[in-house]
Amino acid sequence: MIDAEETKRFKAKQLRYKKPIVKNLNLDSIKQDLWDIQEECENVRWYTESEDGNDSLINALAGDEDEAYEFKMAFADLCAECDRMREDIEREWVPECFDIFFVAAEAGESQGGLLGWDSYEQDYFGISCDGSFAENEAKKKLKQMTKDDLIASAQQCFKVYSSYIGLRNRYDSLKAAIDILRDQNTGYLQAVKEIEKLYEAASKDGWSREVWSKESREWERYTDALPVEAWIA
Repeated sequence: MIDAEETKRFKAKQLRYKKPIVKNLNLDSIKQDLWDIQEECENVRWYTESEDGNDSLINALAGDEDEAYEFKMAFADLCAECDRMREDIEREWVPECFDIFFVAAEAGESQGGLLGWDSYEQDYFGISCDGSFAENEAKKKLKQMTKDDLIASAQQCFKVYSSYIGLRNRYDSLKAAIDILRDQNTGYLQAVKEIEKLYEAASKDGWSREVWSKESREWERYTDALPVEAWIA
């Protein structure tokens, strides 16, 4: 007996290539990524405004408070520009062919592959067939446009793409720097906690430091290994 629902599911899966998108370069993924970047910029603002985060930032920049301020402002500016681009995408003209344009341009090879719309599941999933089928389908749809419309659409698609990639690259560069600062700060905090733990163990009894107890030896060994910078207030 033929299962009608299973047949619908199978056919929808086979036809996903008819409505393809590039996984990491489509309008929805760009909007989401811009939102995520904004959120992370806000997290960085909160971190650098905290006492530990601000101190780590200034220390990493050799005590240059002006440079630390510029670093914070870079994240603030990026956050504002991501917000502006999200608004522009909603308000300005973005061609309906935006998603298939980059499929036809074979951007899937460098942007996470292709996804296809599943009419049964009502969502995007991986395409089981050869990606060239989806690319050819996208090209067919573009060929149906007039030359003038295609040129205008291509120009606008590249404007959106270049604006997004510019913001993405700025974020990646800034994030690499803040990750280093966070790791550095985490290392400092771990060292402080370990010092406190060893000190408490070594000073539990007044005589323990005098008879050179095991706790005292651990304390001495650890503190001797710390760099001079660790003792600077």
